[in-house]
Amino acid sequence: MIVKRAQLAAKAEGTEGSAETLAGADAFLAMNVSFKPEIEMHPRDNVSASLSNFSQVPGARKATMEFDVEVKGSGTAGTAPALGKLLKACGFGETVSAGVSVTYAPASTGISSMTLALYNDGVIYKMWGARGNCSLKLEKGKHAMLHFTFTGADFSVTDGAMLSSGVTYETTKPVAFLNATMTIDSYAALVGSMEINMNNEIALRPDVNAASGYKSAVITGRKPTLSIDPEMVTVATYDFYGKWRSGSEGDLTLALTGSAGNICTITAPKVQYTGVKAADNSGIRSLGVDCQLNRNAGDDELVIAFK
Repeated sequence: MIVKRAQLAAKAEGTEGSAETLAGADAFLAMNVSFKPEIEMHPRDNVSASLSNFSQVPGARKATMEFDVEVKGSGTAGTAPALGKLLKACGFGETVSAGVSVTYAPASTGISSMTLALYNDGVIYKMWGARGNCSLKLEKGKHAMLHFTFTGADFSVTDGAMLSSGVTYETTKPVAFLNATMTIDSYAALVGSMEINMNNEIALRPDVNAASGYKSAVITGRKPTLSIDPEMVTVATYDFYGKWRSGSEGDLTLALTGSAGNICTITAPKVQYTGVKAADNSGIRSLGVDCQLNRNAGDDELVIAFK
């Protein structure tokens, strides 16, 4: 089997924890895909005249799937990008303004479960009842990437053909992390990289009526964080350590600016420094700054918009 002959597809579930039938329209572009099934194996340590093992009993099962997706819009303002359905299963709500924008902000209710499948050159690795976590990585000169980790309540591995009919992929190209007009706490810090992690807490709902022992995966909490590597400056220019000491909060804004339908803006209204440490970036004094993304009114600590 050829590793690169693979497709990934996903679809929101109509019934919580029930596997959806996937089609070509559900396929999307991804990279660095991994599938990891798990089955609890229970030994039977009976005593007998022989020292030989008794067979084990397979118990509850689950699976995880990880992959990376390019951050890019659909190419049409007001039309959801392919990655939108993935964000929704990672705890984001979607707001569509026809012909204008599609906005994603954290949600605490109405988070859909998802069926995902990896089609790899004749074998289909599928899981369902899934929800997940995502992190956003931005590095100077490179296009932004979203890393997804989904946990599924059950899985199957079967032979099957790759998707063909109806498969179409977005033709938009991602934009490099340059000319981003990024500010944090209204300060245009000299930054080379940053990462945002939603840190969703995922739990599996036990269900003895289900074949796997689980109904579905759910998001029970989140603790969004941000890490940045700004160049150190004088306290008079910007007081990173003082902001940390005082516990003050400031807003984050940045833009990945492409053409209409492929403009991504990222904002966070209440960024709080939780750790500051000295670093050396090729002889330039820099800092490693850890932050927490706090609520403003609630369900608004991070907003990703495509215009």
